[in-house]
Amino acid sequence: MQKYKNIIIENTPSEKFPELVTMTKTPKSKDIFLGRKYINITKAITAIDQHLAEELILKGSRRVKEELTELFGVEVALDVETGVEEQ
Repeated sequence: MQKYKNIIIENTPSEKFPELVTMTKTPKSKDIFLGRKYINITKAITAIDQHLAEELILKGSRRVKEELTELFGVEVALDVETGVEEQ
């Protein structure tokens, strides 16, 4: 058992995947990981880090949009996925 970013990751090896891990307990904010299986601990940690990074990027783009609206008084339509101004 290993804990990473408040997610408990347990070894659940099988014949085909001897390093298989399963995420068995997560906080409410990261419940999308509950029950997910990865072929090794490195892949599981990478998936967690990627998800957290994407959340930070989305929060940042929303914050920038709010600041632009505050500063210029004009709503700017930004595509949250790409950060490009929509027409």
